[in-house]
Amino acid sequence: MNQKIFVIDNFLETSLGYYNKIVLEKAPTSLLEQLQREYPESIIFDKISVILKSNIQVLECEDHVQKERDRSPICCHVESDYIGVLYFTLPLIAWGEVGIKFYSHKETGLDSFPTQEQAKNIINIDKTFSNDLKNWNEYGSIPIKHNRLVLFRSDLWHSYGNGFGSDLNTSMLYKKIIIKNV
Repeated sequence: MNQKIFVIDNFLETSLGYYNKIVLEKAPTSLLEQLQREYPESIIFDKISVILKSNIQVLECEDHVQKERDRSPICCHVESDYIGVLYFTLPLIAWGEVGIKFYSHKETGLDSFPTQEQAKNIINIDKTFSNDLKNWNEYGSIPIKHNRLVLFRSDLWHSYGNGFGSDLNTSMLYKKIIIKNV
C-alpha cells in the first residue's frame, strides 16, 4: 500500500482497558495479569494488519508518557515500514494539544529520508538533516485524541510533538508501535 498517513478515530472498542493497563502500572500483580489477558496487544496488531492489508512484524511496541518539558526531536526510521501512534490521553486533558508533526527539509525539499539516488547529492547526511528547527518546514500536524491511531510511513520526517502535564494522569500518553511488513 502506498498511502503515507492514516488517521483512525475510535480505533479500539475497549480503549479504557488499555489506558488502565498503562496507568495502573503499580497495581497488584493479579490485577495487571488480568488486564494483560483481557487487553492483549495482539488485538491492536491484528487491526493494524487489516488496515495495511499486509502481515506485519512488530519491531518495537512501547508505552510513552510525555510531560510538559519533554520535547521530541525530528526523526525518521529507515529499518521499518510504518509507525503507529495510539493515543490514550483522556479527552479533556488532550483538548487542543498537538501530537505527531510532519516536516520537510528546507534545503533538499525532502519529506522523507533520501533514497540512495537522492543521497548521492548530499555530502554529509547527519549535518544536512540536523535537528535544528530552522532547517525544517512543518507541513502538517495531527491533534491528540483519545483512542486515535495515527499510522504513517516510518521514513517520513516527524516528531512526536511536545509533551504536556506534570504526571501520568495529565500528560500525553501513547503507545508507539514500529512495524515492518512481511
